[in-house]
Amino acid sequence: MKLLKLPLKLIVLPIALVVTVAKWAGIFMTSFAVAICCMLSCLCVVLGVLSYLMGIRTGSEAIEALVIGFVIFLLPVMASWLIEKVVLLNEMLWDFIKS
Repeated sequence: MKLLKLPLKLIVLPIALVVTVAKWAGIFMTSFAVAICCMLSCLCVVLGVLSYLMGIRTGSEAIEALVIGFVIFLLPVMASWLIEKVVLLNEMLWDFIKS
């Protein structure tokens, strides 16, 4: 059985290395995206609420700003979910190689 798994392990090894680098790059970029998106979403929410309170915007326009802020906030959350799936794939590949 080990003789049959060896060629598969040699094929999976470069794929696991690429997935590992993709995981590291994704974590690095996601950390910056979280900071930027949190600032942008806070800005949208604050501007939406304050412009409504000052009478600059109507209620529907203020709600649009709140929705935009919420969507911007969700972008890094979705990216983190995707990174978790890449990490899971990476662990499965390395477990197969080590077995």
